[in-house]
Amino acid sequence: MKALIVGGGIAGLAMARALEQQGIIADLIERKADGPQEGAGLYLPGNAARALEQLGLLNEIAALAMPIEAQRILDSKGRMLSVTLTKDVWASCGLCLALPRSVLHATLRNSLRDTRLRFDTSISGIGQLGEKSIVSFTDGARSEYDLVIGADGINSTVRQSAFPEVRPIYTGNVCWRFITKDTVGVRDWTVMLGDGTTLLAIPIGNGRVYVYADMAVGEREVRDRVWQFPKDTYLSEFSLPLSPLLLSIPPQNPVHFGRVEQVVMDDWVKGRVVLIGDAAHASSPSMAEGASMAMEDALVLAEALATSDITDALATYMRRRKPRVDWVQKQCAARDKMRRLPSWLRVPLLKLAGNVLYRRSYKPLTEPIWTSTLSMLHHLVFACVVVLVIGTAFMGAFI
Repeated sequence: MKALIVGGGIAGLAMARALEQQGIIADLIERKADGPQEGAGLYLPGNAARALEQLGLLNEIAALAMPIEAQRILDSKGRMLSVTLTKDVWASCGLCLALPRSVLHATLRNSLRDTRLRFDTSISGIGQLGEKSIVSFTDGARSEYDLVIGADGINSTVRQSAFPEVRPIYTGNVCWRFITKDTVGVRDWTVMLGDGTTLLAIPIGNGRVYVYADMAVGEREVRDRVWQFPKDTYLSEFSLPLSPLLLSIPPQNPVHFGRVEQVVMDDWVKGRVVLIGDAAHASSPSMAEGASMAMEDALVLAEALATSDITDALATYMRRRKPRVDWVQKQCAARDKMRRLPSWLRVPLLKLAGNVLYRRSYKPLTEPIWTSTLSMLHHLVFACVVVLVIGTAFMGAFI
């Protein structure tokens, strides 16, 4: 089989690694130059650790990452709302980890032995000819492939070519991300929630901390303004323990700005073209599952391609992955909606049920990555029951 992977980020590199493990050697192209990758931090829940283990890279990554043993939710004044011990949820998978994104990227990149890599190029078009894909490249070359795998992110060129009707959808938030010196001693995943704003800090080792901030903003305002990080707004809204981090951003460190968008599709396959990772199903970062889902996609697709013909493999990939990804996207939307609740409602809800809500969101992801559709439906029914019980108890507290 002659396969092309488009995109040299986490999804594409994980795909190449998973294919090599199955004895399949692919071409991989990336529009950026081959070199150190910019980026901020990365939080990996336990299912990402399991995926890394299946890719044969967990020990290497764990040696370079910070273990995250708890997730703490505070209000904007620093008062504790909820604490979740992550190992209690992820014991069957592995530790939750945090590290610079560049470390995971470099580890995946350096793990490749036979993949044929080309940088500074991308595709300009994909045509279908029977069971082949005819790919045109931006450098003027053309080539024929049995399979094209689009792993080129939320603004995927492959998706635009194969699914021109699909566009990323703005979720209502903008965000800023940066790495800075840990001047406050952050020990755990720690988030502070304001009214329409979030400030998150995660230790990533070597005295550094990854900071993520987001803000609810209308789509017209996002489109009409040039956005710089509103440090004064966050300093006035948030207090200790995290606010001092906003005063220690090194001038040379980039602050990455972005619109928080999602990609929702019914099918990720068209002919001999398939999408993985954010190209297929980008989500809000509220579940921190982007890298996890990308690596799981790669493992499932590679295993299917190694054991079936291409048509059956793509059908198997969709059948195994779609319910799991749908669950993550629904949980992201629910968590974002909860964060936007007024504080008089959000605060008691998190105090009463923060741990229950965390377990409900992540429990299905502790199951093997080949979880069946029926199993995911069982979790969905259980989740509805849990929400009903919590809602009844919560409302009862005000009667």
